[in-house]
Amino acid sequence: MTFKPTRVILAAAALLALWGVWGYDLWAPDEPYFGEGAREMIVDGQWAVPHVNGEVTTDKPPLFFWLIALFSLPFGKVLSVTARLPSVLASLGTVWLTMRLGRRQSGEAAGALAGVVLMTTYLFWDKARTAQIDALLCFLILVALSAFESFRAGDAQGRRAGLLFWIAAALAVLAKGPVGALLPAGIALSVLAFDRDLGAWKRFAPWIGPLVFVAIIASWIAFATIGGHGTYSVWGAFEKHVLDRAIHGMHHKQPPWYYLMVLPVQLLPWSALVPGALLFAWRRRGEGNDRFLLVHALFVCVFFSIWTEKRDLYVLPAYPAFALLLSRLFVAGNRWTTIPFAATGIVLLFSSIALPFAIARAVPTLGIPSLPLALALAGAGVATLAAVYFRSPPITARTLAIGMGAVYLAAVTWVYPRFDAIKSARALGERLREVAGPAHARGEPVLAYGLGNVIQGIAFYSDGVYVRVVDDLGAVAYELGGDRPAYVVIDSESFSKLPEAVRAHLQVSDRFEMSRLSVWLVSKTD
Repeated sequence: MTFKPTRVILAAAALLALWGVWGYDLWAPDEPYFGEGAREMIVDGQWAVPHVNGEVTTDKPPLFFWLIALFSLPFGKVLSVTARLPSVLASLGTVWLTMRLGRRQSGEAAGALAGVVLMTTYLFWDKARTAQIDALLCFLILVALSAFESFRAGDAQGRRAGLLFWIAAALAVLAKGPVGALLPAGIALSVLAFDRDLGAWKRFAPWIGPLVFVAIIASWIAFATIGGHGTYSVWGAFEKHVLDRAIHGMHHKQPPWYYLMVLPVQLLPWSALVPGALLFAWRRRGEGNDRFLLVHALFVCVFFSIWTEKRDLYVLPAYPAFALLLSRLFVAGNRWTTIPFAATGIVLLFSSIALPFAIARAVPTLGIPSLPLALALAGAGVATLAAVYFRSPPITARTLAIGMGAVYLAAVTWVYPRFDAIKSARALGERLREVAGPAHARGEPVLAYGLGNVIQGIAFYSDGVYVRVVDDLGAVAYELGGDRPAYVVIDSESFSKLPEAVRAHLQVSDRFEMSRLSVWLVSKTD
C-alpha cells in the first residue's frame, strides 16, 4: 500500500478542526451572530436577506448564513457543530489547496510541510473551528489564486482558469463583501506587474470571467431586493460596512502598524521562523514561485494595514502563503532555522510553567483543567529542542507541529468547555425564555441596554425571544415606570443608575457573569 502523506495530513487537520466542536457553546462576538442569522432563516423561512434578533442585518452578505442553515436543516435547528462545519470544511479545503500548490511549486516534501505548518498555525487552527466567515473567505480566495497560478505556470488554459477565478471571487464577495474580489484581483495583477507581463491578463478570461462574476453578484442583489421587500439596501450595506469601515473605522480602529504587533502571536508557533522565510524568498525573488508567494503574503497585510478598521483575523488569507514560504525554507535546509526553532522550544517550555499560574489568577476555576494543556506545552517544547539537535529543519518542523497538535487537542478537551460559564449566553437566554417568553409572545416589552453583542447570544439561546435594544437609559426608565409589565436585560452598573423610584418597583430575577460584564435580568410585573 502506497503511503499518501496528503491523506494523513488532511486526516490530522480534520481531527484538529473537528475535535470537540460540539462540546462548547457559540461565543461572542461573532459566533452567536451567525448562528442566530441561520436559525432565523430556518424558523422564519426568510432566506433572501439575513435577520438577527428579528431585524434585517446588513453587516455581512448571506453566503455563510446560508451554509450554516443548510447544514442545520436535517436537525431542524442550529447546533454548535453545524454552525462551525462550514469553517471546518473550508479549512480542510485550504490545507489541501496549499499542499497542492506547494507540491506543484517545490515538490512533494514542501507541499506536505506547507500543510503541516498551516494547520498548526494558531490563528488558522482557531478560525478553522469557529463560526466566523474568515476560514471560508480564505478558502475561496485561495481557490481563485490557485487557478491564477495554474494559468501563470502554463498548467491551465486562460479561459477555464479565469472562469474559476471569477466564480470563486464572486462567492467570496457573497461571503464577506468586495474584499473577496479586491484581494485575489489585486494579488494577481501585482504578480503580473512584477513579472512584467500584465498583458497576460488579456488571456485570463478577460470578458466571460467578469461577466459571470457580475451575473452571480447581480442575481444575489435582485434576490435580496425582491425577497427582502425593500428592507435590504445593498448600497447602504456597502457604504456603511465597507467604505465607512475602511476610511473611518467602526468598532476596531487600529494604527497602520497593528499587524506588526499581532502577527507574531497569531503566527505561533512559527513566528520566529517567518522573518527568515521572507528574507530567503526575497533573495530568490527572481524565481517566479518565490515572487508569487511574497506578493500574496505581503499584499494582504499591506491592504488591511491601509484600512482604519483592523482585526487580527482579517489577514487570514495570507496564511497559506506564509506556510508555503516556511516550507520552502525548511526543505532548503537553511541554517537560519536552528536558532528560531530553539527559541520556540524554550518559549513553549516557559509558557508551560507560567500558564497554570496565569490562568488560575484570571479564572480560578480553570487552574486544574489547564494542567493537561501545560503538560502538552512542555512536551512540545522538549520535543522541539530535542529535534533541533539533529539539525534537520523538516524533522524539527514536523516535531513542532505534532507537539502543537497535542496542545490544541488538550485545550479543546479540558479548557474550552469550561469557558461556557463566562463566554456563553445560553443560561441567560434560556432563563429569559422561561421568565419573559410568554410576555414577549403577548407583545409586552422585553428591553436590553448596555449589552453589546450579548444580544445575539440571547436571541439564539432563547429560541427567538427578541429583545428591543434601547440606547437611552432614560427610555429604559420610562418603559419600566409605566403601568404595564416589562422586562429588561441590563448590565449591573447601568441598573444602579436608574431612578430610585423606578428601581423600587423592579425585581432582579437573575444575575449572570459574562466575561467582564455583570448582566441582570430585571422584571416589573406589578
